[in-house]
Amino acid sequence: MQMTNGEQFVRKREFLLCVDIGGTVLDTLRLQQEQAFCPALIETFGLEENRSAVTNLWMQASMESRMRGENRFRMLVHVCRLAQEMQITVPGIDEICAWVESGSELTHGALAARVKRGAGESLARALEWSRDVNRRLNVMPKEYTPFPSAKSCLAAAHSVSDIIAVDAGTSAGVRAIWEKSGLAGYADAVIPVQGTNRFDALAGFFREGYLPSHMLVIGDTLGDAQLAQQAGALFFPILPGCEEICWQRLREEGLLKFLHGSYAGAYEAKLRNAQSSFLV
Repeated sequence: MQMTNGEQFVRKREFLLCVDIGGTVLDTLRLQQEQAFCPALIETFGLEENRSAVTNLWMQASMESRMRGENRFRMLVHVCRLAQEMQITVPGIDEICAWVESGSELTHGALAARVKRGAGESLARALEWSRDVNRRLNVMPKEYTPFPSAKSCLAAAHSVSDIIAVDAGTSAGVRAIWEKSGLAGYADAVIPVQGTNRFDALAGFFREGYLPSHMLVIGDTLGDAQLAQQAGALFFPILPGCEEICWQRLREEGLLKFLHGSYAGAYEAKLRNAQSSFLV
């Protein structure tokens, strides 16, 4: 199949791993929340007096809750609602909530077009926040260190499995992060995805003729678990704060079960239940 960068992906092996990058292979998610999303929220909405409380709310929601990996505007509304419960006033949040819940396309581009048509001050502020997030993300370092056992696990898996690595962003940006992290030789394709429905971007890979029991999605969010379900694939969760332990377990135990046909069923169910219990 032809990929977004014009290259061809050709199935070479019997098995397929689909690996999320940010928060799973690389500890980028925490840095992005700490250095871009959260400070942009505090400054754009004038929440400096409640910096500590808002920071705690944002980091807990974005890193340790079921919202982990969620759309940025849904996350904005979720955290601001929590702030309101603590009597922290967030200007314009009711109007932003109404937009998020309206069924509209929740992307930066769609919001920019709506504001250009005259959407009002509140949505303009949400767009200002999103622009500031993007600006901060663009100036962040693009080199990251993989979780140690992630790299060794991918190296072991690549000898017997095709691997696609997936992250949000542009094709050039995602590939640059993967390569600068020393992972260039550990994937057959590096795929950028946009929006919330990643299955649309990845469906072609899952339809390359692999048996369902020979496809495994590895990720750190409930969205990754949903992707596996949509693809008819198996799933292995990387739990926040336990990344190294999870990667070790995958290499020493999970991969063997996956390759020998004993992964599906009770073993996978136990892993999925662990993730559901971990992300509160």
